[in-house]
Amino acid sequence: MMKKVFKVLGIILLVIITIALCVYFFVLQYPEIKENPKENKWYKVSDKGMKDSEGNSYHALFKKGSSNNVLVYFAGGGVSVNEEMAKDDTYNTKLVKPDYLANITMNMGGLASDVEGSPFKDWNMILFPYATGDFHAGTGEFKYTDKDGKEKILYHNGYNNYTLAMKKIVQKAGIENPDSVVVAGYSAGGFATALLSDDIFTNYFPNAKSKNVLVDASLLLNEDWHKIATNVWKTPKSISDKLTTNNLTLDCLKALNEKYGNDIHLLFDSSTRDGDLAKVQNYFDTGVMDVNEESADVYQQILKETIPQFKEVNVNLFIWDGVGWYDDTRNLTAHTIISTPAVWLPFEEQKKSVAEWLTDAINGKINDYGIDLVNKDYPKTEK
Repeated sequence: MMKKVFKVLGIILLVIITIALCVYFFVLQYPEIKENPKENKWYKVSDKGMKDSEGNSYHALFKKGSSNNVLVYFAGGGVSVNEEMAKDDTYNTKLVKPDYLANITMNMGGLASDVEGSPFKDWNMILFPYATGDFHAGTGEFKYTDKDGKEKILYHNGYNNYTLAMKKIVQKAGIENPDSVVVAGYSAGGFATALLSDDIFTNYFPNAKSKNVLVDASLLLNEDWHKIATNVWKTPKSISDKLTTNNLTLDCLKALNEKYGNDIHLLFDSSTRDGDLAKVQNYFDTGVMDVNEESADVYQQILKETIPQFKEVNVNLFIWDGVGWYDDTRNLTAHTIISTPAVWLPFEEQKKSVAEWLTDAINGKINDYGIDLVNKDYPKTEK
């Protein structure tokens, strides 16, 4: 009898949880930003010129903080660099309504989440969900033929979305001369951070006393980055001209160092054998979108060779491992950390969390952690 009661109660509880989740993710929405927005309240920021890759409406998110500090946060979600990738949807193709991705981004416990004890709790927050396949940096229309032979357009509208949102937020929220600004992003959003930080500091927050850039899990080598930015995404020339080598992230951070010198703190973090980056790097190298331990070896070697180049341009580093790549049993490591609750947790070897490393940098305390991990030998395993 009691087993039946518990079974019924369990079913009822499951139904209640399901309804609550549906309300939370699919009904909860945010009002449009207005003049003098209220503190600690989230708003959406939209404009008729803002759209996702399929031509549907797009919006950014904004929360007015009580402090004079700003976090600009770019979400990730893949990339599209050619017709093959456009066909296969290897990126977030659209903004899932009504604010599903925004709710996930703000509530999955990462850097932009309203978690207890966060040093960014009182900051102004500007969030850009990812839906354009262009590292948030495009202005163009990419024509391609889909799998069914239909002619389509992929709207690489990331830079337009970002620009329209930033202008509206600065105008309506009255953010001027903030004390500290952090530009951060993970995965595709980390590449966006590298590409757009100069634009942010030049056009919106030039007088910020503390300028900080955090690129999370964004390192891929491609000889055609400049061509992709110019011909596929139609990235503004002032940005694409910075791309002169096969390392987009290094090119952009180098340019930031050359322009701002000691007035900016440049940070890069990565796991040693990032499974997602290894997969995309394998596609760039071989044309096959797959990952194994050999391709993870390749990524680890790229990371190892890039670290001295980062140090030459005053980039500080946090290298980590110990978190597996999803449920994969092979020696692949997790992709991104600032989007997850792990950002707050100290690593045993580094005795520091990524969040603490970032807050130290904001306060002028610059350090590297975990660099020797790139020399670590990872035994081969069977999946």
